[in-house]
Amino acid sequence: MNEIQSFLIKFGFTTNAAKAYTALLKSNPSTGYEISAQTNIPRSAIYNVLNRLVSQGFANSVGDSPKRYIPLPPSALMQLLNQSHNEKLDGLEEAIGNIEIDDQTFDFWHLHGYRNIILKAKELIKNAQKKIVISGWKREIEELRKELIAANKRGIENTIFSFTSIDEQLGKIVSYELDEEDLRKIWTPKVIMVVDNQHTIMGSTKKTEDCKAILTKNTAINEIATNHIILDITLAGRRLDFDSDPYVKNIMRDPAENLQHLLKV
Repeated sequence: MNEIQSFLIKFGFTTNAAKAYTALLKSNPSTGYEISAQTNIPRSAIYNVLNRLVSQGFANSVGDSPKRYIPLPPSALMQLLNQSHNEKLDGLEEAIGNIEIDDQTFDFWHLHGYRNIILKAKELIKNAQKKIVISGWKREIEELRKELIAANKRGIENTIFSFTSIDEQLGKIVSYELDEEDLRKIWTPKVIMVVDNQHTIMGSTKKTEDCKAILTKNTAINEIATNHIILDITLAGRRLDFDSDPYVKNIMRDPAENLQHLLKV
């Protein structure tokens, strides 16, 4: 129940409201006195908490002497929170749309903390239109598994380079199949991801709050990041003795470019 309360608080519930709602899930219908006893919410405060849950649609009251309370079913709660969240996002989008903003101001965005880096990577993958190119290690690729598989199903071309073992169903894979634990002893994990040749995430993926990465739409950085992955795949082709051309041509901004001419090999 503590985990549920923690998530409810993130969605705007007060601590007492989260306690009262979860208590009602366990035992309902219940009186204010019973909920107060279960949650240690003072009796002087419990009815304000419960009445606020009712007014917000998260609970309902039945009877009168004494009045008892029942919670909104979890499935209905999820729908209500989702609807409220979407309405707020729509309102924010409309409000921002009324402001003239110079996109160049946001050319580079600094991402702080492992969780924020992964969340932004998931968002970019969900919004991808054509192709996703990633250089990363198994742990981070697994964090993005659900989104990458969904992208594959919508026809997005996923190309993934890694020194570690990667599941083939996530896309076109180039891997040295190295043991990740052994690799961590000599290297710090990093990620480079380019989506639709327009958005790049590049930086550390240490699983800490102090790791940092950048998010950018800068064309030059996008090309540098893409070329870095192209070079890694080309070298892997030579070392592992496979034809890297199909992978590289799939990554390039203009697939019609003559790769052999560019590499002069």
